[in-house]
Amino acid sequence: MFAALGAAVLGLASMRPAEAHTPPRQADAWELYLTGGWLIPTGAQRAGIKGADLTALVVSYVPRPSFAVTGTFQWARSHALAIAGEPKLDIFTWDVGAETRGTPRSLGGAWTVAPFAGIGGGARTYNIPELPADPTWNLAAYGSAGGEFAIRRVHLRLEVRDYVSRFKPLTGGGKAATRNDVAVILGLRFVKKTA
Repeated sequence: MFAALGAAVLGLASMRPAEAHTPPRQADAWELYLTGGWLIPTGAQRAGIKGADLTALVVSYVPRPSFAVTGTFQWARSHALAIAGEPKLDIFTWDVGAETRGTPRSLGGAWTVAPFAGIGGGARTYNIPELPADPTWNLAAYGSAGGEFAIRRVHLRLEVRDYVSRFKPLTGGGKAATRNDVAVILGLRFVKKTA
């Protein structure tokens, strides 16, 4: 899957640049994305948590068009598969990362795409509201790839993040382990009208 994603990003990067009459992309100081997506457990994580819909808030500071600092808050609504009754499980993730962004490329007509890749880290909590157990806190890191598709003022961001995190047992004792999951995030933003 990740080889295919890498090939897709390279393919986007090899497309022809947007038409010469298009003015160079200017960096916005801040970008705000309203997003949704999916959390997909992989490996050993599939035995502990169920795949889930997620809601995220993504905020980027863009000091120049080729670089951004991105902060993300995610809430995934899952179920704890390893606990009797499979109770609801809230998964909250906070992280900050750095992104390198490519030059927008034409997709034909008014459509363009700008590929990007990033890395980052932060924290994740698992909370079972139905049980008296305290939430567990864990460190998490990610690598990401994606693209921002644009037509005029409407921009759609597609991002795939591969997370590696510590995972402490949700109830009782036991050792923490390293786990892996993938987040697929779709974001929408509207840019300012240019003069």
